[in-house]
Amino acid sequence: MGKLILILGKKLLPHGIMSEVLKKRLDSGIKKYKPGDFFLVSGGNIANVQHTEASQMKKYIQCILPHVDIMTESKSISTVENIKFCEYILQLSNIKVVLVSSKDHLERIKKITDDRGLNWEITS
Repeated sequence: MGKLILILGKKLLPHGIMSEVLKKRLDSGIKKYKPGDFFLVSGGNIANVQHTEASQMKKYIQCILPHVDIMTESKSISTVENIKFCEYILQLSNIKVVLVSSKDHLERIKKITDDRGLNWEITS
């Protein structure tokens, strides 16, 4: 079994359009993909648009990797909730997790994951 690539969302722009920051996170996650890996994308609807961040992220990945497995977490509305809800989804698995976000977000994520005792690889 491969690794899980966890990508955190970023608030969608008007009309549900993804920001360049979010696309860059997704592109970074896609570059880390190897056969056997799968994705978990995380992000709710804090922009109050038609789609959740997670659903838009999944569509983006599927355009590039159409046959890859992608799980979604679409309830979170903050970084803390992203990590908390994904931790809950992954609690029964013993899989390597690579969390992908923006460079300017990594220090905050590292603090949250350390506080929760999570041994996830954090990268941009």
